Amino acid sequence: MAALPTALTLTAIGGGGGTAQILLGAAPFFPQRRAIVAVTDTGRSTGVARSLGKIPAPGDLRATISALATDPAALWPRLLELRFHSAEHPALNGMAFGNLFITALTQLHGDFAQAVQQVADLVQPSATVLPVAVADVQLCAELADGTLRHGELDVRGLHKPSITRLFLDPPAPASAVALEAIQHADLVTIGPGSFFTSILATLQFEGMIAALRTTPARVVYICNSTTQSGQTEGMSAYDHVARLHEILGVGHLDAALINHSPQPPTDLVARLAADGLQILSPTTAEIAAIAALGVTPLVDDFSEPPGAVRQLWNKQDTLRYNAAHVGATLFEYVRTSTTTI
Repeated sequence: MAALPTALTLTAIGGGGGTAQILLGAAPFFPQRRAIVAVTDTGRSTGVARSLGKIPAPGDLRATISALATDPAALWPRLLELRFHSAEHPALNGMAFGNLFITALTQLHGDFAQAVQQVADLVQPSATVLPVAVADVQLCAELADGTLRHGELDVRGLHKPSITRLFLDPPAPASAVALEAIQHADLVTIGPGSFFTSILATLQFEGMIAALRTTPARVVYICNSTTQSGQTEGMSAYDHVARLHEILGVGHLDAALINHSPQPPTDLVARLAADGLQILSPTTAEIAAIAALGVTPLVDDFSEPPGAVRQLWNKQDTLRYNAAHVGATLFEYVRTSTTTI
């Protein structure tokens, strides 16, 4: 077995909160860490900023930079997450200051990636944060009944047929820097996060799937802990893994980290069910089916003890992962799966 590099590199792909937590948990094991973040959100605060600046979505980038701040209590990370409250100005009510700041910097310099980097320079996050692309495009979906949905907010709308296909309007390339981050990594993680509108959305940009197929890194999908309303109702853990495996192609998804909580608290199960969420708890048959795809299942109880319900802006609180446990498991997987070339 080959010796591990002295400074392992982790590139994490996804949306805001999930990606940041993976990078934080992996910090003791992967000194070099990068986030490749989705840019097709059209939710309230981000949607207003996009409409104002004609820019990619800044919200998940802002949230990731803030979450990775070396000093979360410092002025800049707190200021980026500050939300305006104004009944007199509905468009600004709930607006995150950081979204407006990135919009202003983009208009000042004419360069979205530079704006994101300038914000990162102010916050000093513990990992590099990159937009998956710099194009102002819309995420679209074809549903099981053949109808089309335009825009991320519509794609994740409730009470609709299942999503069969995603695409971008117009098509656009991934950032060259993001593609390089995939190629120059020892481990690439995908998720957790909104399965269609964050995780698979990043893979719609030209070059992303090819990069994941050709990277020398191990590629690991971190499966969501629950279903998500408007996107994955009725999908099992196996269904999530199989869908990503199909997109990447045989032999390109190396492993899937999957939570299995044997006895989740009944009050947590009830609270999630009231929000339309079901905990994904893979059966022995599901785990065997995932292994049969050629994907190594990394199954354990990765959940955190339930705490107070988080008040998330326009998002549902779900079963939380223990980031440190996930990080240690990812390191052990890379360590034991690295072989002599």
